[in-house]
Amino acid sequence: MKTLILLEILFVSLIQVQAANAMGSKRPAPVPPVPSERAPIPSPAPTIDLGEDLDPEAYLDTSAIVGPAVDLYHNNKELSEARSSVNQDNVDKCFIDNQPHDIFSDQISYYTALMFKDIPAMVGGIGSYYGTSENDNSYFPTSLIRHPLCSVTSSTLSKTMRNVPGQSTIDKLNRFGNKVNTLRAQVINGDMTAKIELLHTWGRFFSCLGYTESLSSADSSNSIRVAQKYAPAGYRKPAAVEFYEDPAQPAESKLNIGMFQFTPTATGNISPCIKAWNALHKSQNASCQVSKSGNQGEMIKVLGSSLQSFNAFCGVHKLIQTFSIQVNTSKTSATHPSNIVNGKLLSAENRCVSPHFAAGKAYNHFGPFQNSTGSNMDKFFSCIEKSQN
Repeated sequence: MKTLILLEILFVSLIQVQAANAMGSKRPAPVPPVPSERAPIPSPAPTIDLGEDLDPEAYLDTSAIVGPAVDLYHNNKELSEARSSVNQDNVDKCFIDNQPHDIFSDQISYYTALMFKDIPAMVGGIGSYYGTSENDNSYFPTSLIRHPLCSVTSSTLSKTMRNVPGQSTIDKLNRFGNKVNTLRAQVINGDMTAKIELLHTWGRFFSCLGYTESLSSADSSNSIRVAQKYAPAGYRKPAAVEFYEDPAQPAESKLNIGMFQFTPTATGNISPCIKAWNALHKSQNASCQVSKSGNQGEMIKVLGSSLQSFNAFCGVHKLIQTFSIQVNTSKTSATHPSNIVNGKLLSAENRCVSPHFAAGKAYNHFGPFQNSTGSNMDKFFSCIEKSQN
């Protein structure tokens, strides 16, 4: 599709690829977004102080608490089993501490803690489709703390996604949102105990998502077969790393890899993750940089690494990306209805954010966030609630 001659066809093609890739694994292709006519004026700097940073190794406590609990809920051990490297796996050697990072739960909680700080979303490349700037430097910052979660109703959800769940599921969404917002308010007031509990809460969110996306079937015979089909020379599929061919996706996004199921195309839906990863690891050695133009074989090695470092990073970062779109957009359709007051959008700092958007509206990668199958949202949030200690 990238070699189409006619400009008009290329333009439509790029929108379709971005929207299809944004959907995640095992999902039908979404309706592509309509390009925006203008981008918003860059926002001023934040005025809210997110408080003292967590201890650099606080993620280990979260991992030790959340990983086994979510494993137990799923009657499995994928999050808390120790892993060993079976390939070169350069991206699994780029941490700021000397811990082994040899369990998936460590990876999830490590990158969740990292994104408690403002982090570049790097979505400028698709900004024109969602009413945001094409300049990554002009975005108001986002993190897992910066903005509160929006309260949702059947009415608001009908405006942001297609498969609106029943009231019992909506209640689960709001219980999670209320917990996050209560802890967030305490964090802003300097409560470090609340900040640790907030890390547990978001860590559980992404741990349950890992099972919803891949961990339950990562070592199935089908996963092994697909890995053998696509494996580059010298690469061996690591344990618990799923390879999946999605029959609902076009050829360019059919193959999905790893914990959070990403397509090994550097210019596809992992592009913002690559840019953000490289920016955060620029002070480390060159082997920690991920090529923005790497071929499929190179990207398979990155997404299919033994310890799932980049895959886990990108999984958490995808939520930052959709939050960034909602906070910075000039399109009312790409942000929550609560952010529209008297027909006008609130300022970037004063908006709330939500995971629950259709992929074509606010660049959402994950099907369970938007109830893509009609039941996966409830299964996902049931895990979050029932796996709590």
